[in-house]
Amino acid sequence: MKYLTSHYFATATLAAIIALAAPARANSIAVTYSLTGTGTVEGATDTTLSLAASADGSILSGNMGLDSAWNPVTYFDAAVLDFTTNLLNGNFTLTLADGDTLTGNVFEDQTIPDSSPTQTGPFTQTLTFTGGTGAFAGASGSVSGQGFLGATEFAVSGSGTINAPAVPEPATETLLVCGFALIGVKWWRPTKKSASDSQS
Repeated sequence: MKYLTSHYFATATLAAIIALAAPARANSIAVTYSLTGTGTVEGATDTTLSLAASADGSILSGNMGLDSAWNPVTYFDAAVLDFTTNLLNGNFTLTLADGDTLTGNVFEDQTIPDSSPTQTGPFTQTLTFTGGTGAFAGASGSVSGQGFLGATEFAVSGSGTINAPAVPEPATETLLVCGFALIGVKWWRPTKKSASDSQS
């Protein structure tokens, strides 16, 4: 019986090691995001504004483990707003609570209604991921949201997907933890002695 239990444990452990050693594939994780921050003017021409924005917020995956490691997040972008098109283009960095970063391109349509005397109002935003650090090295994907632009402050929220090889899918992460738990239970559960064992 001891041999069978040891054999089972060795086989399960080997299978787990092989699974973990397999080449990582890009995992697509559905997320929502929310940011609140401020923007400042860095420079201007007759037709453009150079802007810098910073914000705080969250990126949520629906997985408690990932959400706890990721949040809160900080955001920074450097971009140029073209007055002739009301389109903003630039680069951003999202820094997560665990120190990993997501980087990419920010695109916004800041077409403010002519009826707005303060030139404030709704805008659309798309963040396209082109890389990062840590678990997000080689990341891709994008999120899109709706926001509101004030005199200097803004708020935006939306959803999308992150594709990152080093980030486990929530379902995969859960299955892996449950699998190791079952192996532990099987290994440590005492086996009943048979009648022949009692007589010896």
